[in-house]
Amino acid sequence: MRRAALAILTASLLGCGAATPPPETPEEEAEGPPPSYAVALRFADAGADENETPQTRVLLVRIAPDGERVARDLGTEVGACYHQDAGDALILARCWWAGAGARYEVRREGDAVIARRAGVDEMEGDQALEEAARVEVPESARLEVLAPGGAPDVE
Repeated sequence: MRRAALAILTASLLGCGAATPPPETPEEEAEGPPPSYAVALRFADAGADENETPQTRVLLVRIAPDGERVARDLGTEVGACYHQDAGDALILARCWWAGAGARYEVRREGDAVIARRAGVDEMEGDQALEEAARVEVPESARLEVLAPGGAPDVE
C-alpha cells in the first residue's frame, strides 16, 4: 500500500513539476518623493586688501540628498555681502562698500541652479547680470533654499 501511494505521489509530482512556471514580473517599485537638494550662497571672510578694505568670498553651494557638497567659487567682492528679499528668485544678495559692489541672483533653470552677477555702482547703476556659475540638480528634485528670506522649498 505504501508503495502504491509513493508511486502515485511520484507520478503526480513528475507530471506537475516538469514544467517551469513562468517568471513573475516584479511589480514596479512605488516611487517615493523626489530627492531634495539644498542650495545656498555662502559668504566667507576673505580678509582685507592693502587699503584695509574688507573683502568677502562668495560661493554657490549645492548639497545633495546623500550629503555630497559642491561649491562653485563666484569670486571675491570688496565689502560685506548680505542676503536680500528673494522676490521670485531663489536667492538675492548684495555686496557693497563705499558706493560700489555687486548683486547676485540665483535661479533654477531646468536641471541647473544658476548664479548670476551684476556689478553695481551708485553713480552708474547696475550692470547686466552675467552667469557666474551653475550646479546641476535633477529636474524633478525639490530645492531647499538655505538663506534668510529665501524661497521656500520649491519643485
